Formats: sequence, structure tokens, C-alpha cells
Amino acid sequence: MLCTVFLRNPSPTPESAMRRIATSTLASVILVPALLALTGCEGHFNQRGFVPTPGSTEKLEVGAQSREDVVRLIGSPSAVSTFNPNIWYFISEVQESYAFLKPEITQQKVIQITFNDAGRVAAIKNYDLADAKEIVMVQRITPTTGKELTVLEQVLGNVGKFNPATRQGQSPGAPTGSGI
Repeated sequence: MLCTVFLRNPSPTPESAMRRIATSTLASVILVPALLALTGCEGHFNQRGFVPTPGSTEKLEVGAQSREDVVRLIGSPSAVSTFNPNIWYFISEVQESYAFLKPEITQQKVIQITFNDAGRVAAIKNYDLADAKEIVMVQRITPTTGKELTVLEQVLGNVGKFNPATRQGQSPGAPTGSGI
């Protein structure tokens, strides 16, 4: 049996050893960058905004808590309504991103708490990603009055406008009157 092993695996020649080294080097040169590229494709999840402690939002009841109670229970709001300070928003979202691609919002939760004039919870509404509306920015440009100057006009526009003789001996910001 020992003889058959020697016949099947003769001692390696220098050429076969070089071939084996070249093959393993080539494989590592190809595999290492490929594995590094694949690790960049792993998804990254980012939790942003309001993260309530488990069970805290379920303790909210209409008419039961004041503003101070809400802050103590779930924390400060993410935003307060611009036109009605009695409406508080608690906003959170989860973004998922892959490599260099634009992050995508996979989860969004908004809790709207409305207080009455006495400062007690009057209403609680929950919104999620299905309720969200994308706002498209307007791309218009507001025109300004005046003349459009070229770069050359801007550089050479002040040449000759200032007369050094009238400003002789004055430092910037110095009074110009004769004074007493």
C-alpha cells in the first residue's frame, strides 16, 4: 500500500511546485478583493429619531396625562407643530443602505399627541410609512434685479472707481468730519 502512494504522488518537481504557488497566489488575488467587495454589499440599518422604551407608548391614555407626564413617560417630542403648540410629534425611522447606494427608509413611525387647553392628552394618532407623502422640492430660481456681470466685468469693474488722493491719511473707519 505504501508503494502505491509513492506511485500516485511522486515527489514534486520544481515546475509543479511553482505552478501550485502561482495558482494559489492567483486564487488569493481574485478571492480577497471579491470577498471585500461582498462585505460592502452587506446591509446597514440606521435607527433615527425617537426610540421609545418598550411598553411606554402603550401607557399613554387620553385625558390621563399632562405634558409633564408625557415627557416623563416617553421623553421630549421630536417636533412641536409650528401653528399649534398643543400638537407634539414623536418621529422615528429605520434606514437601510447597501454599499454606495442611496439609503432607503424601510420603517417610519410618527406618534402625534394633541393636548387640550388644560394641558391634558386629548388625542393620540399613529402614522407609519404607508401614511407618508413625499414632498418634491420646487426647482424654480427667484430672479434678482440688476445687471448680470461677467467674470471679467467683476474683476475690472472697480478699476478707477477709487481716488487715492481723497483718502490720503485716513484709515478705514476713521471719522471724515473736521470735529472740534
